Amino acid sequence: MRASFKLFRIFGISVEAHISLLILLGLLVYIFSVTPTPYGFADFPTPYRIALSFTAAISLFISIMLHELSHSLVARRYGVKVRGIMLFIFGGVAMMEKMPKKPSEEFAVAIAGPAASVGIGVISLALSTIPNTVLSAFFTLFAYFNIILAIFNLIPAFPMDGGRILRSFLAERMSYARATKIAAEVGRALAVFMAIFGIFYNPWLILIALFVYMGASEEERLVLLENVLGKGKVGDVMTTDVKFVTPDMKVSEVTEMLLKYKHLGYPVVDNGKLVGMITLKDIINADPDARVGDVMSRDVVTVRPEVSAFEALKIMSERGFGRLPVVVDGRVVGIVSRSDLVRVKEILETLEVMGWKKRSW
Repeated sequence: MRASFKLFRIFGISVEAHISLLILLGLLVYIFSVTPTPYGFADFPTPYRIALSFTAAISLFISIMLHELSHSLVARRYGVKVRGIMLFIFGGVAMMEKMPKKPSEEFAVAIAGPAASVGIGVISLALSTIPNTVLSAFFTLFAYFNIILAIFNLIPAFPMDGGRILRSFLAERMSYARATKIAAEVGRALAVFMAIFGIFYNPWLILIALFVYMGASEEERLVLLENVLGKGKVGDVMTTDVKFVTPDMKVSEVTEMLLKYKHLGYPVVDNGKLVGMITLKDIINADPDARVGDVMSRDVVTVRPEVSAFEALKIMSERGFGRLPVVVDGRVVGIVSRSDLVRVKEILETLEVMGWKKRSW
């Protein structure tokens, strides 16, 4: 069963909903139906109360989608590829391949979401003056939610927009890595304060604090990792003595290679060209006498030698791969593994501590 399902596409961007969203939608409908105005509709007769509560719950996630869509459209303007928008129990996220490194561009992308929420809130506030009790109550709630959404996202902590806005200001005065480190430390400090406050006043704040703390730490980890590996190329760290197999080999022969060389996957090469990959996972339930060409994976993700080492590690992390063939004109010229890149990272970090300066990196 898939953890998410596609809702629709808008401006060429796919919008998906995580199944956890269904839990929150049901919870919101209940909360709105038992809460008095202006934060709910408990004062209305049952048919109105149920209809308003359901409509409000759906509308809130539409406004979150518009918040994330604003981020996405501005990011695309700066050449950032947006894979889609995911709505889930904590709200929503625009799945971008990367954030712009130029401070002014990151600021524009980060502020776009809160600006959209404020705009929706102001329009809703104006509509709440309609002389109709039902519409007035709905738009009042909608206005409050969007303004609260904007304010919450402006908290200077990753993964909220405020953390990226803070980093954009800091990056104007120092390196991007240093700005990220400071912004992450601010976010973690706020998370600790939020958790302590939540112990005494609202347990929900503890959960939000954990989300903020983990988001700040993960953002710092990724940026510092990119700072170490981002300048190096795959060609600098790949293994050129590549062990490969052919489509006509037997699975039993691959098993022997696994035991001999301790590598968990091998490129499959036919007449000098890459035609697939075979891994331990592919042969677990295969007949030992089966041909490699019958059990190998044909959908192979490859990289070129000039791709950054960080980008290769990012691809492996996102796809769950342990290694990537390095290919030029269809021919395998090397292979790079996740463990190779992690070891290179550790070596470079240690050498930097010792005062060594990267030359080719």
